[in-house]
Amino acid sequence: MGTVGKASEKPLTIIVDGKVIMFDESTGFPYVSDTGRTMVPLRICLSSIGCQVDWNQQIQTVISRKGEIKVEIPMGKKEIFKNQIPISIDTAAVVKNGRAYLPLREVMKAYGYAVDWDNKTRIISVTKNTSYDNSIEFTPFNINGGSTGIFSRKQLEFKGFDGIQAEITLPMVTIAEKGDCPYVYFGFDWKNDVGNVEGGFQFIEDSNHPNYNKWTVYMRQGDDWRWGDNIALEQGSTHHIKFYSEKVSKKQVDLVVELDGMEIIRKVSTVTDFTNASVKAVTSIAMSKTFDGNNCFSRSDNCKIANMKVSEAKSDLYLDFKNYGLYSEWRPIIGVSGKWFGTVDCIPSYLHIGTDGAISIYKGQ
Repeated sequence: MGTVGKASEKPLTIIVDGKVIMFDESTGFPYVSDTGRTMVPLRICLSSIGCQVDWNQQIQTVISRKGEIKVEIPMGKKEIFKNQIPISIDTAAVVKNGRAYLPLREVMKAYGYAVDWDNKTRIISVTKNTSYDNSIEFTPFNINGGSTGIFSRKQLEFKGFDGIQAEITLPMVTIAEKGDCPYVYFGFDWKNDVGNVEGGFQFIEDSNHPNYNKWTVYMRQGDDWRWGDNIALEQGSTHHIKFYSEKVSKKQVDLVVELDGMEIIRKVSTVTDFTNASVKAVTSIAMSKTFDGNNCFSRSDNCKIANMKVSEAKSDLYLDFKNYGLYSEWRPIIGVSGKWFGTVDCIPSYLHIGTDGAISIYKGQ
């Protein structure tokens, strides 16, 4: 039978692209957890959308693949990994009777599927999101900002954020070509892209600058660039940085960057409403020429971002970045063939993640 439920209620049915999944003793059956979440057998559900599914006993993780997408699902943790990018989930996957179970929505979403629940009929419907084709290979030209350089970007949903802070270990840098400029920064974005702002660390790659080969602190909103006075930070050094908005009056909100507890930059924000703002963290190498996926030979090694926390708009409390869902979106009407926004590695062949979470950017293996 492909259904399960309590005797007092209608049985639950899972339909994938119009086909009912048939559960039996060999596949395992869905069940309702103690917290009221419906847990489904992982392997048969992923196989139903054409995924290859493997189990890594040593690290207790399901590893699934479909086309260019790899989703790793560790047991007992409230996160999954899509192409090495962590995605928060509200209920951890578990092993029960020798099989892996999990809530379905986030894993299916990672593969470009939508999951809908009809409480009246108790039917879970899984359908392909036709706005994004999983067969599309990401290139710099179909990622938002991709042709400006290489980056790892983790971005939260547009649910209202006005502060972010972390301990950052600045990368070790090798510049191969003039015009390549590494950054590590935070940013606030709005869906209409009006007023987007970033603040953090910029590498001084100009050999004529007195602090050449060191890092400084900057903020940019539109064409308005600001730098901290006489800030020169060593490669490999670790600093606490905080970027936030501060309401000064009914009509004025300031943007502030603090370094190691000291205010370094302050400017009046062109946007005063942060209730729909998204927040992001980015490690990058910007380029003066167009990045084509193969033509950057500079390096940025071992950037570490630790204890990253964010504050929600109208709250002074800072909570773990990982408590919130990551944002990503395929916009099919942008550009020639569509464009990817939000959380992404641009491009995976240049991004290298260490066992300690350190991010390095360089060409090759």
